[in-house]
Amino acid sequence: MAGSMISQKHFIAALLGVCILSAGIGAGIALVAQTGPAGPAGKRGPAGPEGPEGAEGASGTEEIVFLEEEVAELREEVEGAGDAEGRLDELESEISDLAGTTSELCSELDFFC
Repeated sequence: MAGSMISQKHFIAALLGVCILSAGIGAGIALVAQTGPAGPAGKRGPAGPEGPEGAEGASGTEEIVFLEEEVAELREEVEGAGDAEGRLDELESEISDLAGTTSELCSELDFFC
């Protein structure tokens, strides 16, 4: 008798695979049926009447005034930075003068500086 025999494990695995495959195909078809392609769009209807004008809302001028004040303060600080650069140059020249005086003192006192 010529026939083929498969084990019980292989039969259960094949049956389980066929069930999973059919469930996946069925879920895919159901999803396509629910979210099918969009049909043609209809014509746009006429515009409705304009509604009443609402109450005037809060104005942002308070925030703008605050920001303008901050900008003015920052502008003053930036302008003051130019004065600081001039003062920095003066201090650097004073330090270089002190370095020269210090080296003269060290040479007169025979001290290592």
